[in-house]
Amino acid sequence: MISPRLNLHRPRHLEPITSDEFVSRASAEGRLLASAELVGVQLRDASFVECAVEDVSVVDADLGGLSVIETSIARLNAPLLSCARSVWRDVSISGSRWGAAELYDAEWSGVHVWDSKLDLVNFRGARLSDVLLERCQIGELDLTGAEAKRVQFRDCTVRTLVLSAARLTDVDFRGADFQHVTGLQQLSGATVSPMQLEALAPHLAAHLGILVSDLPAHD
Repeated sequence: MISPRLNLHRPRHLEPITSDEFVSRASAEGRLLASAELVGVQLRDASFVECAVEDVSVVDADLGGLSVIETSIARLNAPLLSCARSVWRDVSISGSRWGAAELYDAEWSGVHVWDSKLDLVNFRGARLSDVLLERCQIGELDLTGAEAKRVQFRDCTVRTLVLSAARLTDVDFRGADFQHVTGLQQLSGATVSPMQLEALAPHLAAHLGILVSDLPAHD
């Protein structure tokens, strides 16, 4: 099992940028966006490079194709985070609350998420590498058709985990307390704890068509 390789740092000496300025430019480099709202804006293919984003609310904004590079994000709140086909590279995310995060076909590389509540995370068809989720509450994590490498969970709860057609390599679920798993056959390449395996055993047996019984056989 290979742990995520993270190389994160908080950008320094940042110049403040307002939400209006960011919307007009659709890009920011070496800037601080703080205490701002992005409401009803169309920002497809926008970018943050070596930025900090703090205390920002996103409502009804289209951020498809967004690029977030070497950026620190704190307390980003979004009932719906529409970021399909986005790129997140060397990013830290903390203290955030997302309702539904549409991240299908996205690329996450070198991302650390901690102390956040994420109701629904749609990673369908996404590519994840070197991702650490720590002390997060996740309602549903949908990895349908996703490729995940060196992904680790620490002290997380995941109510529903969807793995249909996912491809996993060095994915460590031992720090995730999940209640329901779909696509058990895709767990190859993952590590689970003995306690998790015990909880999954009835579902694995059912998937493999194994009858588990301690009753005596009858002629």
